[in-house]
Amino acid sequence: MKKEIPKLLRVGVLMGGPSLEHEVSLNTGQNVIDNLDKTKYEPIAVKISKVGKWFLEGKSVSQLEALSGHDVVFNALHGTFGEDGKVQAILEHTGIKYTGSGIAGSAIAMDKFHSREIFKLTGLNTPKTLKLKKGENYLAQVGFFVNKITKLPVVVKPCSNGSSVGVQIVDDLNKLEKAVVSAFKLDKFVLIEEFVKGRELTCGVLDPALDDKGGAGNFATMTVSSITALPVTEIIPIKNHKFFNYDAKYKTGHSNEITPAPIDEVLTKKAQDIAIKAHRVLGCSGYSRTDMILKNGNGTIYVLETNTLPGLTKNSLLPKAAQVAGLTLTQLLDKIIDSSLV
Repeated sequence: MKKEIPKLLRVGVLMGGPSLEHEVSLNTGQNVIDNLDKTKYEPIAVKISKVGKWFLEGKSVSQLEALSGHDVVFNALHGTFGEDGKVQAILEHTGIKYTGSGIAGSAIAMDKFHSREIFKLTGLNTPKTLKLKKGENYLAQVGFFVNKITKLPVVVKPCSNGSSVGVQIVDDLNKLEKAVVSAFKLDKFVLIEEFVKGRELTCGVLDPALDDKGGAGNFATMTVSSITALPVTEIIPIKNHKFFNYDAKYKTGHSNEITPAPIDEVLTKKAQDIAIKAHRVLGCSGYSRTDMILKNGNGTIYVLETNTLPGLTKNSLLPKAAQVAGLTLTQLLDKIIDSSLV
């Protein structure tokens, strides 16, 4: 009797998009295609141009054509449209299974101010933050915030961008308004936040949790409520970068990333617990990565944001942490796809 060849799962790898992270998304998408197990999956490149045109395997098609015929869509988009609930709504409407968080979890996590309000309600520490709206007279608010609520330096950032796009640390009052105006070019809402001096940490989580069959051991991982926290990473920007900005994230040799982070066991478990809690309270699913600051001197950990579609490029942090936990990138992609099919 002729042996039946198992059907490959058709995976549409969605990448590109209209956000400022277009190129990073293309790198993530290509790395996903390169590392998917070809004995299980048939990866299909689905690209969105910067102006919103859809392409299937390089051919210009309608949105409906681009999304048709896939067993699952691997969402490799980053930033606006891909990570804020919009593409998730399209995929939900068309009944297509997809990787990563759903509409609500994506939208809430993308809004740094909204997510911080939720973090505070659940007992997590966040930097003091002022939200500004474009078009409003905000100078009095800014003056009060930097004189009475916190002090210089402060961090200025768009409310809903990723990859540290548009983020500035400002230590001069004369430069503050210029930084705010610059950030408003990227978003209609801008945050001014307390600058917490300390060590930059990040921790990825996988949901549902890893099991022994997943290829990962227990090295530096922690599982709570069916979610596994991967090893914590410390990020040390170099090349004169003040923080983990866009160049430090994506240019080779512009930061040192140490996994597991050289912190004691108590702080490691604390950071992992925070990452799991942040993932849960925002309603995330599949996987995420939470960025934190370990404040100098007192060991307090402040949550900055949760990324619902962390990068999966060759320089990205989540795959490196997974590797330390014993997962190859191929196994990590298996895990992410499996979580979307549940």
